[in-house]
Amino acid sequence: MRQVWNTVTQFHMLEPGERVLLGVSGGPDSVALLHLLHSKAEQYGVTLHVVHVNHQLRPEADREEQFVKTLAEQYNVPFRAYRVDVAAYAKEHKLSLEQAGHIVRFQCFFDAKQHWGIDKLALGHHKDDRAESVLMHIVQGCGLDGIATMPPVDVWPGTEGLLIRPLAQTTKMELEAYCQSNQLSYCIDATNFESEYFRNKIRLDLMPQLRAYNPQITDALVRMQELCGTELDYIETQVDRLWEQYSMVDETKVTFPAEVFRVQHVALQRRLLRRMYQTWVGSTADLSFAQIEQMRTIAQKEEGSQELMLAHQVLFLRQYDVLIIAGVGTTIMDDGIYQWNIAKQETLSAYQGAFTIEWLAEAVLEKNHDFYTILADADQLADCLTIRSRRPGDQVQPIGMQGHKSVKKLFVDAKIPQKEREGIPLVLSGDEIVWIPGYFMADRIKITKITKRFCKLCFSTV
Repeated sequence: MRQVWNTVTQFHMLEPGERVLLGVSGGPDSVALLHLLHSKAEQYGVTLHVVHVNHQLRPEADREEQFVKTLAEQYNVPFRAYRVDVAAYAKEHKLSLEQAGHIVRFQCFFDAKQHWGIDKLALGHHKDDRAESVLMHIVQGCGLDGIATMPPVDVWPGTEGLLIRPLAQTTKMELEAYCQSNQLSYCIDATNFESEYFRNKIRLDLMPQLRAYNPQITDALVRMQELCGTELDYIETQVDRLWEQYSMVDETKVTFPAEVFRVQHVALQRRLLRRMYQTWVGSTADLSFAQIEQMRTIAQKEEGSQELMLAHQVLFLRQYDVLIIAGVGTTIMDDGIYQWNIAKQETLSAYQGAFTIEWLAEAVLEKNHDFYTILADADQLADCLTIRSRRPGDQVQPIGMQGHKSVKKLFVDAKIPQKEREGIPLVLSGDEIVWIPGYFMADRIKITKITKRFCKLCFSTV
């Protein structure tokens, strides 16, 4: 099976020292996978562990569990079996048997990971499985995520590990031939031939019809999956860049600046809204396309505030120029915005403290000052300064720096606790942040040889 090892090498699936968990049902695919990986485990320097999930749905389920246990013993591989009443689970959670079985299996895989200290999960999904999954998602209506389903290397949901599919570029027919040539026994799941299940309808009914139009339909669907997966990966890197630069996350809310959101391509807008929801909830499973479009409509408006109730008691709102995701009942405070006319007002009370300005004939300042007191070039300041709290995407240019630095990174570098950052005032001249008491002064307002007017700005807490 040279193709399997080409896949393992191409996607760097196995690294020395890793513990790899194999989900083995007892069918030809997982049996072939166990045989193949066991044959090269020593060469790759990995340790294999086998887990079997007994769904208790069929009379032969116990026999299949014993078959996999015996197989693991023959290979001298650690084994764990889980027995779960999937039918009862599906009824309790109002799921289909297919959905319930998927959830239960991954719960068992996670438990085995914790027990053995597993690094990666290897599943026996093959090329035909991938093609069928693409088609299933297309029939149901999907975006790139659905089409890009079942890549050779994937995220292991709920963990920091990876899910690998060494058989991803190998067909079902090739695997069955491999089992036959190596005299490998396996179990046949009779439910795979029952058309009442959605996947089986795709496999038994729709795929044969499509082959009449394109004999290479499996290759075509997998090629589509790989192309869409690559494009999805690129889009996500763009979302990551925007998210890192502009998002703000704390215990009470997730925010993103609406003015930045509005200038993005619609594809990025949808992804950013999904990211906001996922960051708060942990999943996008209950976020529909219609809801995302409703969120986009709200985000596009530039005046006033508007909100939308989502699943899991989640509230999406636009508050002036900030998009917010928060729990229902969370108090969302307006930014405390103050206008300080320094030409007429020497003192301003705000942010539990007092701002003062003193006009000087020359640059005189104590040597041991900090950024709570600064000397500034008065000609570089507007007559009216704005004082507010931080916002997503805020940037500053510290003294001596050519480029800019995010306020988020400035606070991180200063080791300011997340919960304290909202209470720190930012002073703006026009649209530029020129002073953050205690932490920063802008390069633009520093004293130079050509400075003609001087002023001393101070902030003291009450």
